[in-house]
Order: sequence, then structure tokens, then C-alpha cells
Amino acid sequence: MEKRREKRLDEENKVIIHVIPENEQQEESFYSFSRDISVGGLRLMTDSPLPVKTRVKLEIALTESKKLISGIAEVRWVKSLFEDEVFEMGLEFVELDPQSRVHLLEHVYRKVLSR
Repeated sequence: MEKRREKRLDEENKVIIHVIPENEQQEESFYSFSRDISVGGLRLMTDSPLPVKTRVKLEIALTESKKLISGIAEVRWVKSLFEDEVFEMGLEFVELDPQSRVHLLEHVYRKVLSR
């Protein structure tokens, strides 16, 4: 039985991740692809896993609508997929700007309702 509160879309979107530095560390950025997305968060594939509870700034380019989603998310879980070279990470949105929230809601529910 599905435990998730939000509907998830299995789709690939380009994601830029900016790790929010703690202390005086330099900001680290890298690119990834989403494996699925919902209004609550997303699942990524990466070769650079981050510790759980790490906060990141995200920029997600929605492939179909060409809209850009910006916000802050927190790493909730990490899973090794292939000999500690490929990982999945689950991120939960903790802050989305209002326009990004509207774009994401429209994107997810347009696709869910068209199934």
C-alpha cells in the first residue's frame, strides 16, 4: 500500500544542486537528474551522495513545461545502488518560492489527471 501523501511522477528532470555550506565552507554545486517528483519532494540519481539532513538549494528544469522550480530541500535518505558509485537520494522540499510551488502543482496534477 502506498504510504506517500503526495502523487509522484516517474520522470527525469535536470537538477542543479547547491549544497548550503555550514560554517565557512565553500558552496559545492553539482548536476543530477530526478527519478521522480511530487509536490513534496523528489528522488535523485547521483554519484555524489550527501549526508541525511543536509540542506540544499535546488533548481529543477521541468522537461515538459520548461518551467524552472527553485527552492530549498533537505536530504531525507540515501541508498547505494551500484557498488557505492551510484546513489539515490530522497529530498523533501522545505521551502519553495510561491511561483515555483504553483508551477510544480500545475505540472504534477496536470499529468496525474491526464492518466
